[in-house]
Amino acid sequence: MSLGASGESGLSRRSLLAGAGLGLAAGCRQAPREAAGPVAPAFVGQSPERGHLLRSAELLSAPIDARERVAVAIVGGGVSGLCAAWQLRRRGVEDLALFELEDSLGGTARSGALPRSSYPMGAHYLPTPPRELVELHALLEDIGVIVGREHDGRLEFQSTAICAGPLERHFDPETRQWGPGLYPNLGETAAEAEQFERFWAELEALDGRRDAGGRLHFRLPARRSSGALAHLDGQSMADWLDARGYDSWRLRWFVDYACRDDYGCSAEQTSAWAGLHHFLGRGLAQNREGQLLTFPGGNGELVERIAARVALGARQRPGHLVYALDPDKGELRVRDLSTQRSIAVAAERILWAAPRYLLPHVLPRPEHDPLLPDLRAGGFSHAPWLVANVELAEHPGGLGAPLAWDNVPVIADPKARNLGYVVANHGDDRLDAHRPGAVLTYYEPLVDADPREARARLLAGDAAQWGEHVLRSLEAMHPTIRAQVRGLHVHRWGHAMVRPTPGLLFGGVLERARAPLGEGGRVRACATDVGGLPLFEEAFYAATEAADWAAERLG
Repeated sequence: MSLGASGESGLSRRSLLAGAGLGLAAGCRQAPREAAGPVAPAFVGQSPERGHLLRSAELLSAPIDARERVAVAIVGGGVSGLCAAWQLRRRGVEDLALFELEDSLGGTARSGALPRSSYPMGAHYLPTPPRELVELHALLEDIGVIVGREHDGRLEFQSTAICAGPLERHFDPETRQWGPGLYPNLGETAAEAEQFERFWAELEALDGRRDAGGRLHFRLPARRSSGALAHLDGQSMADWLDARGYDSWRLRWFVDYACRDDYGCSAEQTSAWAGLHHFLGRGLAQNREGQLLTFPGGNGELVERIAARVALGARQRPGHLVYALDPDKGELRVRDLSTQRSIAVAAERILWAAPRYLLPHVLPRPEHDPLLPDLRAGGFSHAPWLVANVELAEHPGGLGAPLAWDNVPVIADPKARNLGYVVANHGDDRLDAHRPGAVLTYYEPLVDADPREARARLLAGDAAQWGEHVLRSLEAMHPTIRAQVRGLHVHRWGHAMVRPTPGLLFGGVLERARAPLGEGGRVRACATDVGGLPLFEEAFYAATEAADWAAERLG
């Protein structure tokens, strides 16, 4: 599951028929510990109430308690905001400040912890980047994830950051068994196998294709792609499958899973260009040969390393709400939520690294935002996600393929499809009889036809309701799991990631989202969503390109 800025490998996460045959991994390795009684689920992480403070008229009338000046102000402390600060530091810009609404940095890449292990609240891995992403290599080298290079130029990664195998398995609800990989091939007919092979042949025909100028048709960031196949953005991935006669439920489930996992959308809701980019954006060879970079706390580990390198000190300000922004004057009004003081901050340049849909809420004249019509029409929308972390006394087993990092149920009903769970402490050498137990990170995008309805439903439910929903979903795979639960943290992301619906990527919306605002273009949006695909790489490039823009325009 990629939540906003995680990235997605397409194939290495989707090794199709990994392993030969089915092994036996029934149950837990020790007798269960004595049950500790019911566990009360708790909401942890993002505070919807803080976000709603933007609608408070009282803040606009609050007196200003202090005034400051800064060369560059960054609004938002997620991956984009921190990468922008990192790039500004590299450009020699020292006079900058970063404001983050929540009390900790990271956005959808934040980490949390239960007694057994730290865990991701959202984005949880990054595929090893292909060779052409040299700018991203520089970041990963700087924070110690890339530790060297082979004689042929291949990158050497920190060994403990490489996800340990097995990577994936899928659960068949009819046989009650786990199979290796993510494609549900058990019982596959010859006709279904032919469709899958034909689908893969189409991907291979597109892989590495370039236009006359040498640009790849599919690459990262998406805006560096050739655009030769932009017409595919006008239809859904489901329509693309229909047009080619792909009616195998196995293949369609597989592709639908990929769209939900990467984008929080069903295949019916996902642009065909985005759906194909999932498989081709890094190249098939890279996806086969590449690896996944994972940590128990997910991409929160990357966030912490970037923040340490940036070292903003007192200029790094979590718990600060930017509630007003004048793009002509280059002035922010910021509320320190711990002291309830309001600060006026004058900046030469402002990088809006918070979600793009929030920007009109802080402008004195929202109607001047070129993106406002798209926001009102739903042409630029965000997917809500439910994430939960469950600590177990023993690690889960099951018949068939052994416990993997990513464990996915094959659910026929599109309305009931969750993405299963990853094991946060997978690869931990203590995940054995000497220290049993595991932390499972459960993922479920809410893919209602109207994301606003899904968001309202997500925020209306209490922790007990959503905790029960998670446990019932896990029980479908592990019937006795409830007795093993020792902790349950629930995370609600109302606007988790941008939805690459048909027409978003090549219809002009993203150009409007990135357009500088104000006299002289003082303000530029650079969060993940202005790239159109909710991937770590998109966050990085949107941020670093905006940082270069700001650095070049400082007086």
